[in-house]
Amino acid sequence: MRAHHVWVVCRAVLRYIQTMTAEKGEHTYGEKQERKDIVVFDLETMRDFTEVGGREHLDKLGVSVVGAYSYAQNAYLTYEARELAQFETVLASAGLIVGFNIRGFDLPVLQPHVSVALKELPVLDLMDNIVERLGFRVALDSLARASLGTTKSADGLQAVRWWREGNIAAIKEYCLQDVRITKELYEFGKTQRHVCYLSRQTGRKESVPVSWGVRAPQSVPSALRDAFVQRRRVRLVYAESTTGRGKAELPREREVDIHKIGKDTVEGFCHLRNARRTFRTDRIISAVVGEATYRTHDDVQESLL
Repeated sequence: MRAHHVWVVCRAVLRYIQTMTAEKGEHTYGEKQERKDIVVFDLETMRDFTEVGGREHLDKLGVSVVGAYSYAQNAYLTYEARELAQFETVLASAGLIVGFNIRGFDLPVLQPHVSVALKELPVLDLMDNIVERLGFRVALDSLARASLGTTKSADGLQAVRWWREGNIAAIKEYCLQDVRITKELYEFGKTQRHVCYLSRQTGRKESVPVSWGVRAPQSVPSALRDAFVQRRRVRLVYAESTTGRGKAELPREREVDIHKIGKDTVEGFCHLRNARRTFRTDRIISAVVGEATYRTHDDVQESLL
């Protein structure tokens, strides 16, 4: 019994140390984050969905061109497929990676072509905040028109056609235009604390609040780990599995008390379903540690000893 008490005390001390370490590691945008580069990026693909068997095969689309903006260099950059190792170095050293729908598209497309684990990097996906607020997706072109008074000149399918024609220059020009729009939208939302979009129902300009740049975002694994160690509720944006009709469901926000973290899954109490659920980590789009605390069954047992 004495050995068991020692084990309980050691475990509690370890959890306290982990909690304090995690809290000291937090920082707001503008402190430690400001010392590293901020990289805004977008990419174009070699193939479209019809050529790879659908949206479930993002890893097969291939990368024709990556466009990026480096705040540290104050420069727009482009990388062709043979130059992706150079872009990997830029990403790996960045303090923040900004993009639009990059968690759901660009990062999965890029991952097979680089060695760094992209999901571990600090990412700010501008679409995440918008989906969380509105409950539906808004196109980048709609946000650009309403917020910046500008518009996209082409789309991803046109970029694929240029690839087939060997028109790399056109792809680079279009890709950098999207990078510029994303950069300007990010800056607009960071300073104004909102962005605008054109409503499909009314055609009118609507506003949605955003919190870009208020706090440097954690990677998903880091946020999950901190939430579990500190026993704090985590807010997830989680993509459900595809339906039987082959149509992917819209990612939904839910609050979870994590009870166990596995290699590829997280188990915990889901407040949306009011039941214990298992979540696949590769479907977690974003994770934000909240203020609410909770206790697990093991915590209760330890308190009784």
